[in-house]
Amino acid sequence: MAPTRSTRRTPATEVRTNLIASGRRILERDGVAGLTVRVVATDAGVAPMGVYNHFDGKEGLLDALVNDAFVEFARMIDVTDDDARERLAHSGRAYREFALRYPVAYSLMFSREHHPDSDVAEHAFSVLTEHIRYGQNAGLLVKTDPHQATMQVWSCVHGAVSLELAGTHPPTIDPDENYEHVLAVVLRGLSA
Repeated sequence: MAPTRSTRRTPATEVRTNLIASGRRILERDGVAGLTVRVVATDAGVAPMGVYNHFDGKEGLLDALVNDAFVEFARMIDVTDDDARERLAHSGRAYREFALRYPVAYSLMFSREHHPDSDVAEHAFSVLTEHIRYGQNAGLLVKTDPHQATMQVWSCVHGAVSLELAGTHPPTIDPDENYEHVLAVVLRGLSA
């Protein structure tokens, strides 16, 4: 008698997780044009229909990938340090690290083409706002509206990172050094 084969069905959450992990990898390696339902499904080890079942196709998958990127981004910039200024500086460095590590996802996160869950995207903003409040409560950062201060900080670091990703620095400017100067300017501007 032939042994019976056990066919264990992969749980839906595991399939979804695998599809997102594969999608993030492929997105960074091949860009949006290289991200196809078939390629992601093959990489994740599922049938292409799995992408449609979980994300309703490529656009839904891209929205989920942007959502996932925001989750990781918020986790990376949510640093702790007793010194409020160092906490803000470390968070700014983590912001840049994320953008340089995942440039395609980063650019999609701030495009109007894809729609992450608003709570997830707002959480990343609130992480930075909490860093601002921490510094204000410690008396090290100027007492101003923390949301406005967050938007100003975000604008500065986003601008510096976007210019770096675009490769628009003159050859005489070191991107690492420039970014540290940008952080120093931001901290001086917010110092109490």
